[in-house]
Amino acid sequence: MSLIVDFLLLCVGFFLLTKGADYFIENSASFAEEKGISPHVVGVTIVAFGTSLPELLVSIISSFQDYNDLALGNIVGSNISNIGLVLAVSTFIFYYVLKTTIVPENDANQDSYVMVLAVFLLFLFSRDNLISPSEGILFFTLYLFYIYWLFKRSTGVVVNDDSDENTSFPLLFGGLVALLFGAQITVNAAVSMAESMGVSEIVIGLSVVAVGTSLPELAGTISAARMGHKEIAVGNVIGSNIANIFLVMGILAIINPINVEESVIERTLPLLIMLTVATFAMIRVPLTRMGGCILFSFFLLFIYQLI
Repeated sequence: MSLIVDFLLLCVGFFLLTKGADYFIENSASFAEEKGISPHVVGVTIVAFGTSLPELLVSIISSFQDYNDLALGNIVGSNISNIGLVLAVSTFIFYYVLKTTIVPENDANQDSYVMVLAVFLLFLFSRDNLISPSEGILFFTLYLFYIYWLFKRSTGVVVNDDSDENTSFPLLFGGLVALLFGAQITVNAAVSMAESMGVSEIVIGLSVVAVGTSLPELAGTISAARMGHKEIAVGNVIGSNIANIFLVMGILAIINPINVEESVIERTLPLLIMLTVATFAMIRVPLTRMGGCILFSFFLLFIYQLI
């Protein structure tokens, strides 16, 4: 009975995370467009940060409650899910629904270098089984430099704002509140389920919580794909993966040093590196249905590895 209650609470937590992120992203993006910010910048900053908020909040709450394995698994698993599930689904939508392929712009190609750098630094810092506060500060500093570089690149770019939507600040802050409550409920329910089933926190973090906190990325990317906004669909995934490592992991390590299990170093992080490098290569050519199948096969391998 307790397991059923925990599962229902987990669903409630995911619902709050997803709806909260929807309202936050929609109104943040609307506000950015009103200010004349380019769609790509919206994708890799406003939308990416908004969709990374669940990971940030879930991980911070987990860290404060001494569930470091859950926090680490959430971040690493989310990055794998973002590419192997979210970006793969986007390619299928563009191919089957819009009858086209994803041709990423030069901005996305430039940002992919930062995504690869983030993954390799995460692996390098994890080799001693610990991500220290000093390494967390470096991550956070690199994220600030990335944001500065991004906006310097976009200076002078003319943006056509044809949106009729106005920003709703009550919904903007309401979405943030829903994210906060959803994160707390998700962590408590996930940990309780892990204890009831005798499953380790790292496995729950890598699977259930990681996929759950990737739902906002999936919802945001599907929405962007259906509207034909390729730059936001791809930028959301790249920007979110950068934010998850440089911003989320950086803040977590500053708050509390993160212990990294040997299994994560030996199996999960190498898989994330292979998936990131594959994405780096594939977005330099039209990302077709075949590319989506390759990315999705990595996600299935990740799930099989956990099982």
